[in-house]
Amino acid sequence: MIDYSYLFCNNLKIAQTGMDISYSSNTQRDTMTQTRRTRREVLSGFLKSAFGIMLGSIAVPLMNLFGRSADSSKTVVVIKGKDLSKESLERMVKKGFDTLGGIDRFIKKGMKVVIKPNIGFNSRPEQAHTTNPDLVETVARMCIRRGADVTIFDRPVNSAPLCYRRSGMIQAARNSGADIEYIDERKFREVRIKNPLNLKTLLVYEDMLKADFVINMPIAKDHGSATLTMAMKNLMGVIGGRRGWFHINLHKNIVDFNKAIPVDLIILDATRILTDHGPNAGTPADIKEKRTLVMGTNPVTVDAYTAGFFNMRPHRVEYLRLAARENMGEINTSRMNIIKRTV
Repeated sequence: MIDYSYLFCNNLKIAQTGMDISYSSNTQRDTMTQTRRTRREVLSGFLKSAFGIMLGSIAVPLMNLFGRSADSSKTVVVIKGKDLSKESLERMVKKGFDTLGGIDRFIKKGMKVVIKPNIGFNSRPEQAHTTNPDLVETVARMCIRRGADVTIFDRPVNSAPLCYRRSGMIQAARNSGADIEYIDERKFREVRIKNPLNLKTLLVYEDMLKADFVINMPIAKDHGSATLTMAMKNLMGVIGGRRGWFHINLHKNIVDFNKAIPVDLIILDATRILTDHGPNAGTPADIKEKRTLVMGTNPVTVDAYTAGFFNMRPHRVEYLRLAARENMGEINTSRMNIIKRTV
């Protein structure tokens, strides 16, 4: 059977964002412009191209590739595990990829893959402030086994060396064979956003823009300013400039982050969630062990589903309501293709 998924993923990446990217340095300025196309236009063009080269019995039933329709943005895969051991996490991630059509549909030999976890605070994994490092290690190892080059990074609130070490991410990278790097302030590039809600431009970390495949790996937790922080909010960690400034009109800015930065896959960490006093405080009573992953290709839809873990309706999270108004993703769970598995 011919695998057309790489073509699908590349088109999907363009469809999820509307952006003009300007690369600039002290010596030169190169401009790359991507014309915004809607997801429907991209999928329509992809299907025409794909079916044009398919032959009879080897045709792939693309309309059923991710469930009910070819629009995978409405598909959410929810994997429940037995415990939080590395063995259990590996089974969970594998089941998630298999349910989405297999990891080989996403990760190809020679790809430059970026994994963007939440490493924002100088906290232990058990505090549910940062992404589970064993989960990041598992995903990185699976990608590397398929011949990809994997890099892990974040722009923490606290000291990067302390955050990387105490969160367990340095060890996770070492165990998996992935590279882990500290953010280099010289590598931010200006991105002009089309149809912004608040921000005309953003400084985005160059490696996010140059990657062949980006995996957004947030942890789900309470947030005093954003209500909840999940996949959409996690992109703040690859944006330059003064972080505090973005908290003015925060919800509109979160939407603009996601208009500017292309992401291919979300693997949301709900192994432990912080239900109150987030993003970097709380007591053991605020931590709930869900032993769950939520996977999908659209951060709006993944976040909207995950809001239910906090007994919250998606429209109560302002940036989700705004994103839905901008037609960036589905927030009505009754219209999603929700696939649940237990391993």
